[in-house]
Amino acid sequence: FPPGQTEAARFLVVAVRGLAESDPSAPATPAAPGIVFTYDHDMDERGLFYYIGTQGRTQPWQNPALAGWVTVTRSQECAGKVTDSLGRQPSDTWHGTQPNSWWQVDLGARRLFVPTRYTIRHCSQAGAENYRLQSWRLEGSLDGASWRTLDEHTNEPNAIPARVAAMATFTVLPARAFPARFFRVLMTGPSPNGQNQFAMSGFELYGTLK
Repeated sequence: FPPGQTEAARFLVVAVRGLAESDPSAPATPAAPGIVFTYDHDMDERGLFYYIGTQGRTQPWQNPALAGWVTVTRSQECAGKVTDSLGRQPSDTWHGTQPNSWWQVDLGARRLFVPTRYTIRHCSQAGAENYRLQSWRLEGSLDGASWRTLDEHTNEPNAIPARVAAMATFTVLPARAFPARFFRVLMTGPSPNGQNQFAMSGFELYGTLK
């Protein structure tokens, strides 16, 4: 690397080089690099997934996971569809019933994203207010195997309001932010009712597309 290059810059160079070499024939993606996504309010129309789902705000909204523009997975099959957490409307969606349940999204081989904020929306099931997340980590990865913590909350019952389909947005500190292809929400402790059911029916990212 050139003399004086920062560690963060070296990390990004390696990441971009590795992705290009691993999948040189990957198709072009709907979102061009270098775009900044700035938060205004919860589940606004300024986030990354809304941008991808509207082809750069040029087409009617489509769930980007259903359209095949991103890939979503979860720790086990539960209520609702795994793609529901990128939908625009609340749903009765659960992603696991065991400790350390998770939901993740793969942005694709041609995208790296540096997050500054993210939004989580609880599920829409009546009476499920006490199943909301209170302990979790937002993690990022370049390869879907090695993960780094972007943000972490432990035993915070008021982090997400105690109501159906409640939403909250959280900050990723600059010291923790890095360019990632994969993002994962990992439930690290039980809900306020002591259960391990992981309920989430909405997720959005803000930051910079590299």
